[in-house]
Amino acid sequence: MSPTTSEREEYLTIIAPTAIEAMEQFKTRGLGAQGYSIAGKIGRHQFSLVGAGSATELFTGVGMIAATFSRRVID
Repeated sequence: MSPTTSEREEYLTIIAPTAIEAMEQFKTRGLGAQGYSIAGKIGRHQFSLVGAGSATELFTGVGMIAATFSRRVID
């Protein structure tokens, strides 16, 4: 790597009702060919959007599957 380039990690999370649907989306979007690989365990999560002193439960508080993928990007 030259002194003018830098490397960073980039993340993408797919949220779906099931792990199968999350992995189908990974395949459909061609994320493997774009250099993404699974970053950790796939699991059921509950999501809250926080901001301006308040929090909103997303997906009506129902647990959804989150699958996070990462890739290294050289700028």
